[in-house]
Amino acid sequence: MDTNQESEVSLDDVAGLLGDDIDEELDEETSDEEQSEEDLQPDEQEEDDSEEVEVEGKSYKVPKVLKDMLLMHKDYTQKTQAVADQRRSVEEQAQALETRQRMLSATFEKAVEFKATQDKLSQYEQIDWQSLTDQDPVQAQKLFFTYQQLQREAQAKYNAYQQANTESEHLTQQQRQQQLAQAEQDLKVRLPDFGPQIAEKIVKNAKDSYGFTPQELEGLTDARHVHVLHDAMKWRALQAEKPKAMKAVSDAPKAIKPQAAQPKRSNQAANDRLRKHGRMEDLAAFL
Repeated sequence: MDTNQESEVSLDDVAGLLGDDIDEELDEETSDEEQSEEDLQPDEQEEDDSEEVEVEGKSYKVPKVLKDMLLMHKDYTQKTQAVADQRRSVEEQAQALETRQRMLSATFEKAVEFKATQDKLSQYEQIDWQSLTDQDPVQAQKLFFTYQQLQREAQAKYNAYQQANTESEHLTQQQRQQQLAQAEQDLKVRLPDFGPQIAEKIVKNAKDSYGFTPQELEGLTDARHVHVLHDAMKWRALQAEKPKAMKAVSDAPKAIKPQAAQPKRSNQAANDRLRKHGRMEDLAAFL
């Protein structure tokens, strides 16, 4: 009976053992979960490889591997925009030229019509109306009526020609102002220091050195032509300075060339005494 009593396990003991096992399992699960969460969390010590890139005036933070791609896209976009701007400029110039040509053609047609009416009038003006009235009053009256109609027609055609010519000149002036404004913008890019003083020098050089007339210079509306005249002026100024530079070089004092050391003359007597006696005074005399 005593042995059985010693081997018996109470319910409290079982509950305690089970409780310890459950606590250990819960601790292990909690530890595993914490470890998995730590694995899922990004490494705070990891180096940030992103860089800032400016696109269309805004800054973006992107990975380094995408930076070059964005910069290439930006460069491509800028070049595409430049090509589009050039194409639009060419199309606008072509359209303006077509409009001007159409107006000039209309003006020319008005002038031809007016000239034809004037030629008819000149024929009627050569009629001797008094003699014709005496000979055939009815015919004279008909012709005079036609003559008056031609006068009114000629006046109307002249007014139409004047209006077309005025519109054509106005359009020409407007297009010229637009071309000058565009040329001024191009010159700011080509020649940042361009201003009234430089323009005056360019005009003077173009007249004096190349024989341009004031009318020809006033007709310049292309920045490239002004750029060429500017470079020609700078080149001539450089050529003019060359003789002065050469003269300054020739007038510069000549550099003194170092002379080679003269060989010492041999003193045979001192050499003999030095060999014979070997005294310090003999050595000094030899040297």
